[in-house]
Amino acid sequence: MIPDNNLDELLQQFKKGGWIMAILGGAGMLARLILTDAKYDTWIWIRKIIAGGITGIICYFALYGLEVDPIYKSVMCSMSGAIAPELFEILRTKLIKKLSNI
Repeated sequence: MIPDNNLDELLQQFKKGGWIMAILGGAGMLARLILTDAKYDTWIWIRKIIAGGITGIICYFALYGLEVDPIYKSVMCSMSGAIAPELFEILRTKLIKKLSNI
């Protein structure tokens, strides 16, 4: 249930269990990195896993309050974490392109 303009309630709900979505997002990215044949430095692994965690948090707030089975929310957060680098790259490219046109 979405609180009526109550950010404190939303943050309390995040503290109770929403942070798990960050772990699921990071785990989704970690699984993708383990399954790839590409060679990455440790720093790239860390950056990609953090991007997966951030995307998991964004996904949590996007799905907060929706009447969706928790297992599906978990799968969505894990999948969003796995595709996080591409999402951030698309946003970064569009932002740079838009700023260069100003």
